[in-house]
Amino acid sequence: MAAGAPPAAGRRGGTRGLTLAIGVSGSDTGAAVRTTDCCVWCIDPGDAPDWCEELLSEPERARAESFHNVVARRRFTSATALVKVAVAGWAGCDPFDVKLRRECPDCGRLHGRPEVVGGTPHVSLSHAGDRVAVALYEHGPVGVDVEQVNPDVDVDSMLGFVFGEDERRVFGSIEEPSARLQAFYHCWTRKESVLKATGDGLRLPMSNVTVGASHGQVRLTGFTDRPELVGTAQIVDLRPEPGYVGAVTVLSARPVRVWELDGADAFATAAELVRDRSRIAVR
Repeated sequence: MAAGAPPAAGRRGGTRGLTLAIGVSGSDTGAAVRTTDCCVWCIDPGDAPDWCEELLSEPERARAESFHNVVARRRFTSATALVKVAVAGWAGCDPFDVKLRRECPDCGRLHGRPEVVGGTPHVSLSHAGDRVAVALYEHGPVGVDVEQVNPDVDVDSMLGFVFGEDERRVFGSIEEPSARLQAFYHCWTRKESVLKATGDGLRLPMSNVTVGASHGQVRLTGFTDRPELVGTAQIVDLRPEPGYVGAVTVLSARPVRVWELDGADAFATAAELVRDRSRIAVR
């Protein structure tokens, strides 16, 4: 694969002109470093095609209908469908053949993180406001988080849950309000992406996780009771859209490149893989 060109899944899904790298530079690395690729697709749920509803299984449709808010229902539907079309683009299969498991490990209800039946690729999804993000990685667990920046959020009331003691001291030194708000959201999305990759989610306080950034690269610097993750969790900040902050974490010891892609293009590509064209008729 030529350096600087997105992976096959990225070429099929289309790029938004932004490439982020972890562990390697954007220039030709030659054969000395072998990279693997993580793809992240973003979309406004309003831009998802009507036929994405057809991709949902009966249990998934029931869960979608349980959302009384139309916007929340659309977010869930488009996010679930985007996972399936991303996997279909990666595998070159009909998106209607992609099956997901969603059982919560605690209660067994269908609100757990999605897993592809068959085990690979690893996937993660997030949604906030009018942004849905789906991450796909073949070689290990992945977690993605997108948050809409809310200038009215009470940051101080959440410091104990989000920051460790040393982090609180550093955060306390930031005085400018907009910089303080951005620092909070960057910290939140980085940590939540780590916890989604590990499968812990917000069952663990974010203060158990310590992250830092230097020379433009984000790193996991600590994880209470799980120090082995410090050397394998690779974190990259995303740029979902103005007014949003995001991050993706891959659990892999191998260098990883992260590509941000257009979810609308992924749907267009997936439509070409559908064998029964009547299922995606425009209504």
